[in-house]
Amino acid sequence: MGCSASQLEQAKKYLPGSRGDAKHDIDDMPDILQKLTAAKQNAAAKVALKMLQDVAETETASSAVFRSGKVVPKLMAWVSSKDPEVKSSALNCCALLSTHDTGCAESIGTPEFLTQVGNMYKAKDKKLGEAAARFFSKAAGNKTVRQRVLDGNVHKQLWMMVKSKKESVMKLGLIGYSKLADDPAAAEKLCEDDVEELVKFFFIRIAKTDDTDVEKWCLIAVARLSLAAEFGNKLAAMDKFGILFVKANDTIAGRKLPAALAIANLATNKMLRVRLIKYRALQLFVSMSQVSSNARRDMQDFQRVAALGIRNLSGSFDLRALAGKMGALEAVVKMLRAKDLDVARFAAKAASELSLHEENGRKMVLAGALKPLIDMAKSGDAYCETEAVAALANLAMGEDNQKQFMKEGGMAAIEVMTLSKNPRVQHNAKRLISRLRLAKMRTAARFAGQMATQQKELARKREAMGYMGGD
Repeated sequence: MGCSASQLEQAKKYLPGSRGDAKHDIDDMPDILQKLTAAKQNAAAKVALKMLQDVAETETASSAVFRSGKVVPKLMAWVSSKDPEVKSSALNCCALLSTHDTGCAESIGTPEFLTQVGNMYKAKDKKLGEAAARFFSKAAGNKTVRQRVLDGNVHKQLWMMVKSKKESVMKLGLIGYSKLADDPAAAEKLCEDDVEELVKFFFIRIAKTDDTDVEKWCLIAVARLSLAAEFGNKLAAMDKFGILFVKANDTIAGRKLPAALAIANLATNKMLRVRLIKYRALQLFVSMSQVSSNARRDMQDFQRVAALGIRNLSGSFDLRALAGKMGALEAVVKMLRAKDLDVARFAAKAASELSLHEENGRKMVLAGALKPLIDMAKSGDAYCETEAVAALANLAMGEDNQKQFMKEGGMAAIEVMTLSKNPRVQHNAKRLISRLRLAKMRTAARFAGQMATQQKELARKREAMGYMGGD
């Protein structure tokens, strides 16, 4: 799981394009494109780039530049200009245009261009080094660009930016590195070199920095890298869990959320779960689930992390049983009713895992888990449907739960599920139907067995009465 958009938005303070002194807006885009296309001399390029920089961070501008087909090649050529102002302005525009998934990031971020920009951290011109770091802070979250960065080993240059002594370059590099790590395979790749250096670097700054933004982005990087088993194992070996739990139990959302996410992601490593539970990870996530739906946005994200953490910690029979005794079941049922679909979806994942312990499944059904799951299964949201049906299939393992499922309109929901275009929903719906049919067969077989037993008993009594009558 990545961190919320509400957190990422705070990065804008480091980026141009959010200024209140912009002289141009999106209505000027046709004129801006014309000037960019026509510019041949450095003087004209500077004017056009300044105009573009005022609007480049908007999705409309990014889309217009991509559709033009002529501007992107000119921007990339200007990045190689001998004029430092043109070079830096063009790179800043490339960074801002790469903010949205409009095609600009992929078009600009070719392997050759990424290598060129990556090497700019060595530049004597401080503005150029900052512009290079800014580009990665924007473009590294793009899936295609991320893969190209990793394939070309450009992440090593980005790491040098993270370690820069210049604060603005370090912060922008840190944002870019954190975005680059927002994928399990990418996290594994980043941990291939010196994972101990990564752990030391981030935790020294987490423990000592007075800059809350640096602390936050270091925690975000740790959270994302924690999806790599090697990073988690090294973090445990270096005894860093205590620091994470101190941060996760803080009252400041920007500190608490990424630290708790790191703990949730560490719980995907089965070798670390018991140790995390000893640090009271389950109590942490149950507490985070209690946030009101009316809380501010960054605090609403607590519930997503809480559901993810409970799900990841419930990876074995014994841990599921323990979670059931620690208030996790009630927390999950509450989150199933959340208005935020992402919260409900993560809660459905947790319910699916916890219900593999049959006693937990029964308790959750009695607490009201079926109705929100049935509603979610008919929601039309592909992701929610998939998780809800999987949870219902696991909850339907017990006969009492199956009866309750039928009472709460389960069959009508199944009819909707079987018509879904989502193959996973169809598959789980068939599993659910099979379990219900099997339950009916078992009930019928049990009833037939009871009738046969009663008939044998009656026959035995008649036979006994016959013997008595003969005497």
